[in-house]
Amino acid sequence: MGRVRVLLISKKMLFIILVVINVIFFLAWFNLKDVETTFSGTVYRPIVVIDPGHGGVDSGAVFENIMEKDITLDISLHIRDLLQKKDIPFVLTRESDIDLGGELTKGRHKRDLLARRQIINQGKIAVSIHVNTIDDHREEGAVVFYAEGSKEGEKLATSILNELGKIQKLNYHQPIPRSNLFLLRTSTPPMVLVELGFISNKEDRVKLLNSDFRKKCAQAIVQGIQVYLETII
Repeated sequence: MGRVRVLLISKKMLFIILVVINVIFFLAWFNLKDVETTFSGTVYRPIVVIDPGHGGVDSGAVFENIMEKDITLDISLHIRDLLQKKDIPFVLTRESDIDLGGELTKGRHKRDLLARRQIINQGKIAVSIHVNTIDDHREEGAVVFYAEGSKEGEKLATSILNELGKIQKLNYHQPIPRSNLFLLRTSTPPMVLVELGFISNKEDRVKLLNSDFRKKCAQAIVQGIQVYLETII
């Protein structure tokens, strides 16, 4: 019979091993809890990713002293609060006035988009929040874009646009397919980009600077999300 080797483990090492095992089990449980929560306790429910457009050094659209990044973040935080109340799992790409691209060096914008996409790809659906500006100040109303060729993206866009049409003028009454928007084109889950209005238009600008209207926008988007989710459970 061969020699039997006995592996001796100190109490300190055993404690470290047990801690590591507990951490692994906790993280596994936490991820499943986030991804596999349900409407009724038995039905799978997707995660929602909310992407407040721009942030930090990237102000987005600007009209006078009004910056897109501030409006999109505020509305996204209202959406966050509503999703929490409805017990719908979610994540935001940002929750403060930050840029995801890191240092202000060459390639910052691409790094920002890649960081957002990494978060977006953790979810099951994604909604990016924006406002618009244009030289023609007569242009007004909401627009919703989706990735060209994405049937689920089109369904999500339609659900949100229908709800937005109840509280805001629509610049275009059908969701618009796009193939040249990086996040829409390259992200994995069905994703839409929502333009809530034109800050270059006086009527839209007054609305978008109004706290109550921003809350209505958030409510409409969340309602549109819920309508979509009900079609896939």
